[in-house]
Amino acid sequence: MNTVMSGDGCARILSECETESERRLDSMRATAQEMFGGNPNYLIGVKGSVARRECTVGSDADLFFLIGSEVSTKDARSARDEYCERLRSSGLKIPSNGGVFEKPLEIEELVERIGGENDTNEFLTRHMLFLLEGEWIHNCTMFKRTRTRLIKHYVVDDLERRKLCMFLLNHVIRYCRTICVDLEHKTVADAEPRAIRLVKLRFSRMLLYLGGMAAVSRTRDLPVPGKRWRLEELFALWPIARLREVFGDAAERPLSRDPVFLDWLNSPECRDKLELDGDEGLRMQDYQDLCDDARKFRDGLYTMLMKKFGHNDDLIKALLLLSLT
Repeated sequence: MNTVMSGDGCARILSECETESERRLDSMRATAQEMFGGNPNYLIGVKGSVARRECTVGSDADLFFLIGSEVSTKDARSARDEYCERLRSSGLKIPSNGGVFEKPLEIEELVERIGGENDTNEFLTRHMLFLLEGEWIHNCTMFKRTRTRLIKHYVVDDLERRKLCMFLLNHVIRYCRTICVDLEHKTVADAEPRAIRLVKLRFSRMLLYLGGMAAVSRTRDLPVPGKRWRLEELFALWPIARLREVFGDAAERPLSRDPVFLDWLNSPECRDKLELDGDEGLRMQDYQDLCDDARKFRDGLYTMLMKKFGHNDDLIKALLLLSLT
């Protein structure tokens, strides 16, 4: 596949992915409205490529269910299963059972379990993906309220005006480092496809990581209410839109590499090569070409970051060294 793409070509691919993502979001919201109506005890969200507006032909609907205390886990599981079956019947792809997000979770438990021994990798994943890429499907009001509460936990009342939100930044760093460690475990121990996971890590997860850093960077020199408001404003944007908001025109050149990756995933033939078992996909020339693009993508993002902040900025120091204040 040719990895050189014009500006018009990049814009077209991003527009197509965004349009398809919005179409699927509308479909999922309509189905949820039919099934749940105005029920305030269910909060349904979606993460992944649909939420990031990077939807391609192989994308699935990565749902998560949060519930109020009035709903039992058993009833919530049944409701989730029925909703997923309705989505399948409408032609949407739903991930197979298993994983962190299969079990419906009480909203209070999500909000309260931040930090400490109870903040396991499962909860870290739930917190970060809710903030960094989550989008509402049912109960938009509760979705926004939950985001507000999560941010309030990360931005404590006595945080000094001059400081960045390091508690949140450290969680973003911890989450993304955990992804890297878990990838090795899952693909080596279970012999699962490595190529598809590696390229997603180098493109989509890289954007997620930088999108979290970008949001935190805008919390400097604001009072606590201003820090919280700014984070809510930025987390309401999907990662590409968030980077454009923070970095402006400087984001366009490095981001032009992402549509190459999305175009690749949008080809069933190319995607099949990435999804070959174990290390088989790593030997494909197309995978090697994508790796080359991923390196240029990373370098472009790094250059953009350094030009914006410089090596002496507190944000950059926090990425390189331990930083608690």
